[in-house]
Amino acid sequence: MNTKEEIIDAMRGESKDLPPPAIFTQTGTVGQMSQCGSAWPDANTDPVKMAELSVQLSKQFGFACSRVPYCLVVESEAFGCDINEGTVEKQPMIVGSPYYSDSIMDVPDMISPEEFVSTGRRSVVLDAAGKIASEHGDLFLTASMMDPLAVSCQVIGMENLLMGLFMECDKIVDWIKALTPRLSAYAKALSEVSDNVMVITEGESDIIPPDMFDMLVTEHTSKVVSEIGSTFSTVHCCGNTIDIIENLVSIGSNALSIETHVDPEGILDRIGGKARLVGGIKPVDVLLQGTPEQIVSDAKKHADLGYSIIAPECGVPPRTSDENLMALSKYREL
Repeated sequence: MNTKEEIIDAMRGESKDLPPPAIFTQTGTVGQMSQCGSAWPDANTDPVKMAELSVQLSKQFGFACSRVPYCLVVESEAFGCDINEGTVEKQPMIVGSPYYSDSIMDVPDMISPEEFVSTGRRSVVLDAAGKIASEHGDLFLTASMMDPLAVSCQVIGMENLLMGLFMECDKIVDWIKALTPRLSAYAKALSEVSDNVMVITEGESDIIPPDMFDMLVTEHTSKVVSEIGSTFSTVHCCGNTIDIIENLVSIGSNALSIETHVDPEGILDRIGGKARLVGGIKPVDVLLQGTPEQIVSDAKKHADLGYSIIAPECGVPPRTSDENLMALSKYREL
């Protein structure tokens, strides 16, 4: 049986048996939407439907956790980005921004931290999280958000930002600095209605040169994480993180959610018990395309390696089968 208490113990580093299964990343699937009647795109903008889809993970598969929201553009909407609302199978995505330019534009006057938190889809996520917390206290609730670098990538444009790192780096840092107090206020608000705040960064080595990581990520994301208070915190980073493990640890979160298939044993050694490691299941190759037997095998393998929580290493693909999610939830019994 999966319980919230097991996840809490694991986040504290106190787990004694096989680590619990959980999902801290995107949880929505077409199968769950069909079962509960709350589907995208409405479940991205309606707090009641968002909450209903989030707890379906527990109702249908027995996970002792839930998670909101289901996309990565909640924050960037506040800065004028154009959003495609998506479909029942596709999450919302950015299709334009007033700050896409051949050169990095100066930081404009921005929405205040207080208004940023209380308006738009930030308020939807907060309402949904509050509803889950008050009605489903037996579930370990993760609320996720983007860090200042990730939001800067969305608002300025990834290509422009990468070029700007070598041509106008000071302006990139200005954007990151300007976004930090708004995202810090949002992190604090999320921590007041959830058990765990996941902060997602674009700091992977394939995008950001490792020698720039502290300047672009650690300095600012650590301020965001520091606002989370007594609630658990998790930093998530996709892609290649092998050269920045120590930097990620220094941000100060309780747990790291990263892709570790390159060298899981080495990564655990380098973390050195300073943070819990969450993951072990490849979201596409194994969770989406694999079999229940493969999921159970990979879960037990990573449990033996010393992972604190067995989970997908990135968002659950919307077409993931019910059978595969059930196998992850019940891996300790199979």
